[in-house]
Amino acid sequence: MKAKLFVTDMDGTLLNSQRKVTNGVKAAVKKAVDAGVIFTVATGRMHISALPHVKALGVNVPIITYNGALVKNVDGEEVFASYLDRKLVEELVEFAESRKLYIQIYSNEKLYYREENDKSAYYRCAAGVNGNPVGDELGKFMDNVPKLLIMVDTPEEGDKVVEEISEQFGGRIEAVKSTPVYIELIKPGVNKATAIARLAEKYNIPMDSVLAIGDSNNDLTMIEAAGFGVAMGNANENVKKIAEYEVADCDHDGVAEAIERFCLD
Repeated sequence: MKAKLFVTDMDGTLLNSQRKVTNGVKAAVKKAVDAGVIFTVATGRMHISALPHVKALGVNVPIITYNGALVKNVDGEEVFASYLDRKLVEELVEFAESRKLYIQIYSNEKLYYREENDKSAYYRCAAGVNGNPVGDELGKFMDNVPKLLIMVDTPEEGDKVVEEISEQFGGRIEAVKSTPVYIELIKPGVNKATAIARLAEKYNIPMDSVLAIGDSNNDLTMIEAAGFGVAMGNANENVKKIAEYEVADCDHDGVAEAIERFCLD
């Protein structure tokens, strides 16, 4: 059996370490699409951040962004959205700032934070988006928020923050690391797996025929739910433990390998 719906994480998976889609991956995606495979992306990124890469691949299917909290078509039409309660956003910002942690808010497809610093600059460069330092007016941008992001300095600090958020907020928020120093805050039950299930239903594809590939903790749910769960060679150990298959790393066209092995005859 071959996979009919191919869902890839973006950073560290579809994109190489230079945050580019290689020619080898582009060629493999084209072969898959020409063969009738539905190809899409599931990422923690904003829609506007993921969009240029998806357009460059020539695919036109819904894009899963904000770790499953927002699904939009390439033309911007909203398919599904899940936003955090404003009061909870306020509490999470207060939690982070009381501990001198950097936190940023995503609202209406724009990025907001108190002030420009090395973390905001790094994120803007990595994601290819503009940011808005708004100082004391941050409270004006706490509606229609699909997720928040805390950035820390070390993986160990990130683990500690995840544990503390889980203890303090109970089942009100899901804290998951998308990189060793990125902590994504999203609504419980909203993740890449639930978003993929919606797409699979839309295209009448059983989950047994879905392939999900990724490298980080925010990919765990989709890799576990998919019929073909694939870990990148550069994936962390949590991902490799639950994945059924493993391919090359992001600098050696792991996504292309997965397409050739599991989608094409």
